[in-house]
Amino acid sequence: MSSKANNSSLNMSGKICKEISFLSPTYNNVSSNQVSLVARLSCSTNMLEGDTGCSLWPSSLFLSEFILSFPKLFSKKRCFEQLGSGVGLVGVCLNYVGASKVILTDGDASTLINMKANMEMNNLYAEDSELVKESKNKVECKYLSWEEASESDLWDCRTDLVLGADIIYNPSCVPHLVRVLSTLLGREDGRCETVNVGRDEEPVNEVPWNGATRGPLAYMATVIRNADTFNCFAKAAADAKLSVVNITGAAAPSSFLPYMLSYERSSVQLLEITSLS
Repeated sequence: MSSKANNSSLNMSGKICKEISFLSPTYNNVSSNQVSLVARLSCSTNMLEGDTGCSLWPSSLFLSEFILSFPKLFSKKRCFEQLGSGVGLVGVCLNYVGASKVILTDGDASTLINMKANMEMNNLYAEDSELVKESKNKVECKYLSWEEASESDLWDCRTDLVLGADIIYNPSCVPHLVRVLSTLLGREDGRCETVNVGRDEEPVNEVPWNGATRGPLAYMATVIRNADTFNCFAKAAADAKLSVVNITGAAAPSSFLPYMLSYERSSVQLLEITSLS
């Protein structure tokens, strides 16, 4: 990872430009799951002063590695990263593996502005949603507040896959988060889809964790900083008939960021969430 601070406008706004290079892992000196991706991102330099939405967090790095490790799971799928898209790293990775549609959202106006700028920096942003439909090489960035989002707003955002990184952080937000998840994961017709999601170096029909049939589902990466807050989420999800399964061990991603010594992969948990109703 390299940081570039020679742009005075970035410095004045408390931002620094970082380049995140994902390196293909090697097995027995042979590189598999070839990845050649460099994400250019404007990130905050003052995270401790509250500018958390413009910072790089371990969960977004982990979720990005998960996407690159299992590209078949996301290729040709409509993907939605709900409130907490932050700097947009996950969106860059989703576009790279060929997601048919990528929608990034956040409920903070300044974070959304920075996210759009990052997508422009990576040649992925289109202001007009019609352009997004016409080009698979574009990412749509939208404002979404869990508290304010109406049912119709959420139905317009329904996709095949929902993603989230470090969004279980405040007990007061949990009911709103669960409501959003319940709406996004609800099945219109009760149909399920069978998907093959093995890593590129594995047989394509190998599913590395339990259950091959899917309706809409969510993948959430999180660091459990407060057990009570996570338990609050788990109970609310169960009450809303959402299944929350920890698949961290079964679906552990490959390491594409071996040089990033400050990145504590072991602190991140990966959850698969589906609707039981």
